[in-house]
Amino acid sequence: MINSGSENCGSSYGFPKAGKIENEWRRWGFLEVLLGLVFGHILAAFAYVLVQGIGGYENFAEYPLWLVSVANFPLQASMLLAAVLAASYRGGGVVKDFLFGVKRNDAFLGISVGVAAQFLLVPALTYPVLWLFDKDIEDVRKIAEELTDRSTSPVGVLALIVFVGIFTPISEELFFRGLLYGTLRKRLNLAPRNCIWVSAIIASAIFSIVHFQWILIPALFGVGLLFNILYERTGRLAPAIWAHAGFNGVTLINLLI
Repeated sequence: MINSGSENCGSSYGFPKAGKIENEWRRWGFLEVLLGLVFGHILAAFAYVLVQGIGGYENFAEYPLWLVSVANFPLQASMLLAAVLAASYRGGGVVKDFLFGVKRNDAFLGISVGVAAQFLLVPALTYPVLWLFDKDIEDVRKIAEELTDRSTSPVGVLALIVFVGIFTPISEELFFRGLLYGTLRKRLNLAPRNCIWVSAIIASAIFSIVHFQWILIPALFGVGLLFNILYERTGRLAPAIWAHAGFNGVTLINLLI
């Protein structure tokens, strides 16, 4: 069961009661979510075209590893800006609206959950998909090989670490857990417990779909749901950000080493 962590937030504000809230002072909602996703994907498409033209790459397979990630910067930046601007101009600020408080054990808790998700949850949710669709583990390995076969440089490695290990966890957690889940949690006209679960499921489903890796959709859905539970139970976004960073960190190590 997901329980609100507002009592343990360590501040004067935590999660309000889940369910439709009339005359809500946090006026942001689905419009900001839609704008963040739509503009982000449009800008990312332009970025890929621009990079392809400037770099002289004939196709996506030629992009160096670091550029694959950095080319997604417009999408991540758009989601980050959508969350920050929504809270700043139509709410009470990022810290209050998205429970951005921090405690000393958040890093240890979050990273432990993220690493465990990579080694336990992802395989558990991916192998049934391979069996169901008569696929082989090689289909999953090809996704990694397409990335690890790309060339990179020391500067590129640094850019990859900063973008994938730091920027992406912050932007995606603010957007998917803070803005998207927060919008659903205060807009769905359901009983509190049902509202929390339905909101978490919808937010996690969208989180998994926008990554465009269909074999990994169940695994990414499970990971998103796990991050949502962590967010709700602790009443702080920081543990979910650290969990996302730990999850991506394992991927980075696999790609680079």
